[in-house]
Amino acid sequence: MAEKCLIQKTRRSRIAGTNGPRRHQMKTHGEVSNNVPDNVLQEILNIANNYKGNDLGGDNYQISQHCDVKSAFTSSDTYSQILLQQLNQDADSEIDETNYTTWRTDIDTSSIQKYLEETFKMPYRARISVMHGGNELNYHIDTDTSVLCRVQVPVQTKGSLFQWKTKSEEISLDMHKGKSYFVNTGWLHRVTNDSENIRIVLIFGVDYNNLPNKESLLV
Repeated sequence: MAEKCLIQKTRRSRIAGTNGPRRHQMKTHGEVSNNVPDNVLQEILNIANNYKGNDLGGDNYQISQHCDVKSAFTSSDTYSQILLQQLNQDADSEIDETNYTTWRTDIDTSSIQKYLEETFKMPYRARISVMHGGNELNYHIDTDTSVLCRVQVPVQTKGSLFQWKTKSEEISLDMHKGKSYFVNTGWLHRVTNDSENIRIVLIFGVDYNNLPNKESLLV
């Protein structure tokens, strides 16, 4: 591993872009869909319940090999991700998540893929996040909304919260199954799970112009 995390060294490229409004021009969160099909939710749950292992730091999740992800985001072994979209073979960068558009063939993602492409046109680096009870992610910043926006589709979130720290306030979001949420990862944010339940959500990137109801997300 390099002396300095490559993700941190390339952070400036994710601070300011031309694909959408800056972080302060958008709300911390907002619903972008309230009718996620049941078959999509069930497919996410089936994958989370049956997939063995953790793709963070693994061979098929190159972006996570450039940092000690577990120490950067969580000190617990009870957080994992299942990568659904892999790095494209002709990609020129492992750090650019828009290069992750190739759907895995060893996992049935047909319902997820159909929903994401019909609703968001071009999803990037779709993955399933699995967080066991009593765990939390450290506060961190990912990507400014002018570069790429982030969406989460909750399947099991009872007892967990998505939280932000902006320059003026602290905000918490209790997500509900059947909806999809824009989450502004340009601000400091984290997830906590103070319950005994396993938190399962689908996460992916999307260009601002491909967000449904995008105007309602502006400040």
